[in-house]
Amino acid sequence: MAKRDKLTHRQKRQVAAQLRRKLKKTEELPQFEDLSAAQDGLLVSRFGEQADVISLIDDKKYRCFLRQNLGSPVPGDKVSFRLDPQNQGVVEALYERHSELGRPSAHQGVKIVAANINLVFVVVAPLPDFSSMLLDRYLTAVRNANLDAVIVANKWDLSGEIEAQNITAQLEIYHKLGYRVVQVSTKNENGIEQISELAQSKHSILVGQSGVGKSSIINLLFPHQQSLVNEVSGNSRLGQHTTTASQLFLFPNREGFIVDSPGIREFGLWHLEQPQICNGFIEFEPYIGGCKFRDCTHVNEPGCSIISAVEEQKIARQRWQNYCRIIASNSD
Repeated sequence: MAKRDKLTHRQKRQVAAQLRRKLKKTEELPQFEDLSAAQDGLLVSRFGEQADVISLIDDKKYRCFLRQNLGSPVPGDKVSFRLDPQNQGVVEALYERHSELGRPSAHQGVKIVAANINLVFVVVAPLPDFSSMLLDRYLTAVRNANLDAVIVANKWDLSGEIEAQNITAQLEIYHKLGYRVVQVSTKNENGIEQISELAQSKHSILVGQSGVGKSSIINLLFPHQQSLVNEVSGNSRLGQHTTTASQLFLFPNREGFIVDSPGIREFGLWHLEQPQICNGFIEFEPYIGGCKFRDCTHVNEPGCSIISAVEEQKIARQRWQNYCRIIASNSD
């Protein structure tokens, strides 16, 4: 067995500095005494070592500290917490998750953004520009997480942009595949009732590009909890980040909630293998296993049943091209 390389002086200083920071955080955490009996709650949002938790007993929201052995709690997590006499809380345990949705992060691996959800609203819009590639990346991640998806086409009042980008025809591809597409205009408040009906009894999350209007949808669904919104840049036609951390909104019936997640401009799938990416395209399923070569990637191999289906217009060429681009980007 090869000997481990010795740490350099710089690495030793870095390790020592990290240890000092950890010890300082531990010292700064309050020492809770006279805590109440444990009660169940729903984590709403997280701020470093603290989180907001809604009690499932009295529906009140409490600011709580997080015990260090909890891992990484996220909105949607069911937790057990206690309160001190000043109603300052401490989260002591997390219940087992039934599901989770994550996104790749360059510095954190796969970052979980929400837990215990069963429905994902993928929000698209004509401004910032509609991207079928980004939509397909989201749908691939959602399908591999075994969750249901609804496509929300927001800003449907921008008829000129919709026509110029041929968005109606592009969304028809997904409608034919069985995806539900809801046309929404937060400006005119059209389509909001449909989203509300779909979400009332579900544990859901809004995802999408920055600037597509997720927070505006939240503001109409929960008018007493106004979220910050920003305009899309007129020069770059790109959205500006407004939601900086995922936040959960609970419906009055307590049966459903929606998590508003931070917008992104790119959504990598490097954490998925080629078969998983293929699984994300539901129309490929009848043709998988029918290729000439067992290890076919369905990109350029002869005798590929999926490529043949594209040529026969049984699979939309746009979808297959997006699949090929995802495969190519994962191999870079």
